Order: sequence, then C-alpha cells, then structure tokens
Amino acid sequence: MYYNHRRISLKHTMTLLVIGAASYASSAAAQCYRVSYTSLPASTANNYVEPGKGTFGTWGGAADSAGGSGGLPLVININSLAFQPSGTVIASGSSSFYELGDVTFTPEQVLFRCTADEAAKGLYEYYATNGDSTYAGMHDDGATEGIPETYRTRYQGMGIRITNTNTGEYFSRYWKARELTNLDKDSQGWILVKAKNFSGVRTELIRLNNSSGLTSSGQYDWSQPAAYIAFKGGTRSTNLEVGADSATKYNGWHDYWPGAISLHKRITIRRSATCLVSNVTPNVTFPIISVAELNQNVTRQAPIQIQFFCQTGAPANSGLTAFVSGTAASQTAMGILVNTENAISAFAEGFGTPNGGVNYLLSDGYDTDPNIATGVGIRISDKNSKALTLLTALGGYGTGETAGWYPVLDATEQGSTLNGITFYTKNLTATLMKLPGKTVTTGKIKATAQVVIQVQ
Repeated sequence: MYYNHRRISLKHTMTLLVIGAASYASSAAAQCYRVSYTSLPASTANNYVEPGKGTFGTWGGAADSAGGSGGLPLVININSLAFQPSGTVIASGSSSFYELGDVTFTPEQVLFRCTADEAAKGLYEYYATNGDSTYAGMHDDGATEGIPETYRTRYQGMGIRITNTNTGEYFSRYWKARELTNLDKDSQGWILVKAKNFSGVRTELIRLNNSSGLTSSGQYDWSQPAAYIAFKGGTRSTNLEVGADSATKYNGWHDYWPGAISLHKRITIRRSATCLVSNVTPNVTFPIISVAELNQNVTRQAPIQIQFFCQTGAPANSGLTAFVSGTAASQTAMGILVNTENAISAFAEGFGTPNGGVNYLLSDGYDTDPNIATGVGIRISDKNSKALTLLTALGGYGTGETAGWYPVLDATEQGSTLNGITFYTKNLTATLMKLPGKTVTTGKIKATAQVVIQVQ
C-alpha cells in the first residue's frame, strides 16, 4: 500500500484505537485485541497472554519494510523469450508464515486475543496482492498469456504468482479468505490466534511477454510488498470481504495485517546468458545390500546423467551478459539441491558444512519413520570421483563449493553446438554407503534431489 497522505492519516488514527483497546479491559471497541508488547500486562488486560498458553513479543504489521520473499533464491535470471518462453517458472520458493512478518514469529506466539463469542462470528485469514501498486499486484499481466493471477513486477518480462499453501489458491487482487479453526484457548475461555494458525506461501517468478518495467539488472528496488496476509475478527479489517478489490478495500492495514510478501532488496536480478537442464536420470535404484556389508564399508553405486545446454554464443545485441561457467557474480553454476527435511537430518547427524551445504543425502523420514534405515546415506561424486557438497537452499547459504555450487561446466563432456547453443553431458555417481562414525540399521532408503542451474 502506498504511503500517501490519505493512508498516513488512516494509519495514525487506527494505531490510536489499538492503544485504547489494549489498555483498558472495559473497552467495547472490538472483541479481538492485538497482542504486541515486551512485558506481560496485568491479567485483566484484554491482550493478556496467560503463561503456559502461548508466547508474546512485539510486531509492527505489514508496513512497506515488512515481509519476506517467500523463499525465493537470492539471484533471479531473466533471459530471452527464446530461452525462457512465456510461462516458464524462472524461480520458485516456499516459506512458512513465520518469515513473512516484520519480525520472525514463533509458532506459539499469540498475535490476537478474542472473546469467546467471536468463534460463532468467525475469525479469518485474508490474503490478496497489493492491488493499488503498479508493480506489486495491480496488473494481472499473466491473464492475457494464459497464466492468470500472475502479476506485473518491477522488472520487464517477469511476473509473480503466489499460492496460499493451506487453501491451494493463488493470491489475487481480489481478497480471498480462509477461516481460522481449531484455535487454542486460555483458561478464561479467550480465543488465542497464534502465528501457527496462519498459512505459508509458495512464490513463483514466471517469464512473461510483457513490456512494462525495468530492462536493467540489479537489486530489486520496488518498496511496495507484492501481497499481504491480513487478520479479520471483531471490528478488525471490517471492510475486507471475499471478492473485494484490495486497491480500495484495505481497512486494518497495516496493524492487523501480520504478513507480507516483498521482493524489495531481497533478491537481485540478472540478465545473463546461462544454461538449462534438458534431461536427468529420473530414478536411481541401488542393488540390495545387507546391514552387515554396509557396516563393513561395502558400498553400492549407480550412475546419474545430466544433459543440459548453454548459451555459449548469445548474440551481441541480445542484452544478455556473456555466458561464463563459474561461481562468482553473474556466472553460471550447478548444484544438487536436497529437500529441507533431508538437509535437517544431515545437519543433525553432523554432516553439514559451514556455508550450509551437506555432504550426504539422507533418506526421507530419516528421523521419524521406523521403516527407514539409519546410519546410511548417499554420496554423489563427479566423473573424477570428487565427492560433491549438496545444496540445501537456492543461494541462501553462501557461495562456492562449501555451499554446494560448482561451475556448471566442471567435469563435463561437450557435445555439438548449434545457433550459439552448446549441448553438454555431466556424468555423476551415486554411492550408497555407511555414514562415517554411524552404525547401520535395517530399513528402506528413499530420497529425492534436484539438479539446479543458476546464475550467481
């Protein structure tokens, strides 16, 4: 939302009402009260959090500086439409609600406390794009290209589409809602709306054939959030209704809107010649091996082949930075990305690196599923038998080999070149083996990893 004169006045007025409601237990201004403070008030206060029923802290709401990128990589590369046709997902990520505020929330943090009778009226999470912002939710450019609810961003050729991970619905300029149910209560019967009750998001940046926005590269410089997550209950955010236009219906902003998705200074845009994966070995199956063999350091191996192509001869007038294989800024690197659950297990077992990579791919459910083998993992190495560090986040934990990034053309076999595009093959080996210092237990092994090529 823009900080124009009209909205500054509204914001100031609403803040005063919040203070009045929170300070006097006799206030009848609303039946839901915002919980934000560093010291616990008296037990008679409307925004009191009973010890043992939840946590509390300060938070400011979805002002322009608030929010998170929705788990996107730090670097986004926009290429030509020939290389990235309209509709291509050029980057994606997921984020819990906890990372979408102006502070990092904890699951049990109480954000609102509501009287018991509010349950019958309904308490809601509302979500929408920033409908009054030109480059943050006003224009659904994707609709004309068959990709509806993909909104214009500050950079030409790139749209943003955001999904509520609880409902599966895309964010729209027009408000959508999810009722908050199964909420905790304190001993006085008050309803506690906590951070854990709000939805996470999936964020996608999608190549579009639109002509609006910057054609340059650099740090994302549009300060307006792309989308908001609001709370409606009692007299809070009263004019938010399903289907209402977020460009004109924004009551409650920003004090009662705890979450935002914002790209401002959170990602960097590149326009570089790069590479794309064309084919990867879809499934790797290891021959059966016994626990006794593994504990004696016997291994099983299976091949992985990656086929990809690179813009080694991008036209001089293409507007793209020349292709370079490497891990420095604007160079193209490759990595093997491990799912978050598997990465957490590897770190817990002591196989993480200082920059956030991991040395082994552990099985799904390693810590929780009794049918999964423990003490065993998968190491991936290149054709020169060099063991590779595996990525745990797209660019989020440092650069270079200790994070899991390698020059895309390392240990690679070159194929043909046609119209400035060169084709390559990379052969890797997956080795099933006993983890150093661990004892193997019987069970299944199943894990998934992704091949990622990204401009740094």
